[in-house]
Amino acid sequence: MASKKPRESKPESRGDSIPEDASDWLRQFVKHFELNFLDASRGLPPEAVPPDYQHATIRAVFQTLLDAGLNSETVVESIGQVVIESRSGSVQWNSELNQRRFELIDREIQETLTPAERVELAGLTRIMRELLDSEANLPLAGAKALHRKLLELDVPDKPR
Repeated sequence: MASKKPRESKPESRGDSIPEDASDWLRQFVKHFELNFLDASRGLPPEAVPPDYQHATIRAVFQTLLDAGLNSETVVESIGQVVIESRSGSVQWNSELNQRRFELIDREIQETLTPAERVELAGLTRIMRELLDSEANLPLAGAKALHRKLLELDVPDKPR
């Protein structure tokens, strides 16, 4: 009788390791980033300075995110959201952010928006959309009150 091989157990997730699917995606991202960086830096002159390489790096990251299936609007919105969050940590939509978004929209209409402000506007718009699309924005209190009221109505059965 052949002996059975002991069943391998998966190590318990300790929260300090990357899930396998994420690890695979990250390895592919790094591989594509390296190829995109080579393409982006290929045209740099021999006397290139750090800002030249920084720009090539940003171009390579952007192209790699596009290669990963994101569209350019999503990339810009995500970067804008990260920039906003990096200023103040976790961001909750409030009247100040809403006011800032309106100011940026006005500047966009006036065609005086800087590239950095364009990214900020994209990030604010993404944060606002996430709130609008979330369950937290649903008017449940009003819906529950309407539901109770409808249950209390004495409606006679309709004849068939």
